[in-house]
Amino acid sequence: MVFNGVGTYEIVPYQAPTLNLNAWDGLLTPGAVVRTYARGDKPSDNAKWQVALVAGSGDSAEYLIINVRSGFFLTATGDNKIVSTPQISPTDQSARWTIKASTTNGYQVFTINNKISSRGQLSVKDFGTQSGADILSATTKNEDNQKWYFDPK
Repeated sequence: MVFNGVGTYEIVPYQAPTLNLNAWDGLLTPGAVVRTYARGDKPSDNAKWQVALVAGSGDSAEYLIINVRSGFFLTATGDNKIVSTPQISPTDQSARWTIKASTTNGYQVFTINNKISSRGQLSVKDFGTQSGADILSATTKNEDNQKWYFDPK
C-alpha cells in the first residue's frame, strides 16, 4: 500500500491495518470528526480520500486530503486536537499536508504532517487499535501511531 502522488486512497494506520481513516458517520455537513473504522472489502466513500497536489513538488509537496463523500478537507483544527472536515478555504494552512515516506520494520510507510508545524502529524490517539479511535493532529514524534499506508482506490 504505497503513496503514488495524487489520487484516491483508503488511508490505513500502520499500527492497526484492519482500520481506516474515516469521516465519522458519513456526514455531509461541515465539521465531521475523523476516527478509525473497521476496513471492509469495499470501503465506503467516507473512508476514501482524494489527495490533490496544491503546491511544491517532491518532499516539499503540499496536498489537500479531501473526503470523497463530503468533499470537505481533512483539517488540523488545533494543536493536539481531533482532526475534522470543516468548510474551509483550500488556501488555509491547516488544511495542507506533506506526505513523506519512511521504512519501519521493512515496510514502506508514510507520515502525514500539517503545514502548520505546531499541528504536527496525523496520529491515532493513544495508539488505538479499535474502531472509533480519534485521529489527532499531534506533536511530531514519528511513532508507529503516526505512520500510514495508502491503499489506492
